[in-house]
Amino acid sequence: MRAFTIVVLCVHVGVSMGLIISVLLHSGRGGGLSSALGGASPSTFSGSQIVEKNLDRITIGLGVVFAITTLLLVWQLNPT
Repeated sequence: MRAFTIVVLCVHVGVSMGLIISVLLHSGRGGGLSSALGGASPSTFSGSQIVEKNLDRITIGLGVVFAITTLLLVWQLNPT
């Protein structure tokens, strides 16, 4: 394996673990992360909505990086 492939694979594994954690932190039907941090009732002025929005942004970013590293690994491991 080349060094680039090893680096991309390490990034891919780290991003996949982060993506799993960020998805599990999202609120389901219950309160999720916002209720765990003490924000039982959602309001515009509470910090729980800010935490949820930031968690959404982190999850989307990790998903994009995951997709890019997946495509890079497919490209590197299957040269045509």
